[in-house]
Amino acid sequence: MENSILSYFQIGVEGLYYVLLLIFTIHTIFLVFHWFTYGNDRRTSLIALAIYLVGGAILFVTLSLALRGI
Repeated sequence: MENSILSYFQIGVEGLYYVLLLIFTIHTIFLVFHWFTYGNDRRTSLIALAIYLVGGAILFVTLSLALRGI
């Protein structure tokens, strides 16, 4: 019984991880569109995008590693 509850919990947590990843991806697409459409300098937009993606990657890798421990 306890094993099945843990299994359902792990499936739910994995699903939540992928939902967060999808939301992050969609948010990034909108953000990039606005940065490149309304931004003043393309170089600044590229630097901001690189910082945003590296920060996001660090957060998602950390979350992934934390979820493996569950």
